[in-house]
Amino acid sequence: MNEPMKIAVTGMGTVTPYGVGLSTFWDNLIANRSAVGTVEDEHLRQWSPVGARVPNFTPTDFLPKKLIKNTDRFTQLALIAAAEALTNAGILQKDGVTLAPGIDPERIGTSLGSAFGGIQSLEEGSGKLATGASKRVGPRMISKCIPNSAAATIAMQYGLQGPSVTHVTACAASANSIGESTFWFWRDDVDFVLAGGVDSLWSPAFLSGLRDMGALATTGPEDDTTWSRPFDENRNGMLMGEGSALFVLEPLEKAKKRGAHIHAVLAGYGASNDAYHDTAPHPEGTGAALAIKRALRSANFEASDIDYINAHATSTKAGDIAETKALRTIFGERLDTIPVSSIKGAIGHLLGAAGAIESVASIKAIETGILPATLHCNVRDKQAPIDVVPNVSRHNQNIRTVLSNSFGFGGQNGTLIWQAP
Repeated sequence: MNEPMKIAVTGMGTVTPYGVGLSTFWDNLIANRSAVGTVEDEHLRQWSPVGARVPNFTPTDFLPKKLIKNTDRFTQLALIAAAEALTNAGILQKDGVTLAPGIDPERIGTSLGSAFGGIQSLEEGSGKLATGASKRVGPRMISKCIPNSAAATIAMQYGLQGPSVTHVTACAASANSIGESTFWFWRDDVDFVLAGGVDSLWSPAFLSGLRDMGALATTGPEDDTTWSRPFDENRNGMLMGEGSALFVLEPLEKAKKRGAHIHAVLAGYGASNDAYHDTAPHPEGTGAALAIKRALRSANFEASDIDYINAHATSTKAGDIAETKALRTIFGERLDTIPVSSIKGAIGHLLGAAGAIESVASIKAIETGILPATLHCNVRDKQAPIDVVPNVSRHNQNIRTVLSNSFGFGGQNGTLIWQAP
């Protein structure tokens, strides 16, 4: 196999249940703080009593009023993350909107992942019609709720005329959006890609559906900040989060030539489908194992090259164990010596944005030598990996390569491998 093209990460931006900004996310995560808590909206609380939303989010602090009026919350989250990522990459001028000299807008692509799109705008419009409050939903309703609206709005904001694709592959969406976008570099279509994911699916219909299928945790300990418990023997379901994480990607050699700060290198990517069930993972993790195998192959890595695994682990019994079996298939007995943690104990499940925000955590682990913990894993499931970095983040200076998993409904699987530059 030919030596794979190395893709550098030169910009990162986040909006998470901790708040806005990369440092806000990472500082709170490694301080072992839970962003989970009681859902403030009484109407939504009847389906999801506990969850993780972006706190004190006021879009007017970041975006013009007209833009806010014409966009769904999920697009607003993506716009804010995009601004930080592009600024972090050094390809915007001081006005925060205009591309820097020498940056060709025709050669910047956008690749975003989302599980659904602007469901809150869709439900708001449906509610008006159903209750008779109005006979029209307005000319912007469709453009606010379609899944590609976040990517399209970002492209319009910055004049990005490269290829633009939205991957709607459930909770693997942003992992797929990052990995698949790298083929644009192989075709020489782009110099940069803004890639990642976003979701904000706090709607009655969506929450009710998750609850009815038994995916959501609806009960838990008295301390509701601890309800998300990946790999814990007593876990009983995922908790809904929301947010966005975006990256600026570019070929490693080009990044070096322009003197960019290189956070990490995307060394490998693999995807697959379970072909098993519409919501449940294959119980033996066969599809997940195939995605991991393909990621290792694309990187020209062996399983022994991986230093840390950032697990998808959503805090559901079926999902956590299926992933463990997949990892055992690939890593064998060595799995007992590799740290494997899930940040969903801290921030809940960001759905289509999960792969992106967990990739941020993977890259920051490489940069800082700190492994984020699996919060609230007090009684480790005997079938779970031996070292889940329980409850307290850990300093480990020898993190050179990280494997990050993302799995979603419909059997969608995506695995990314991040490497120190």
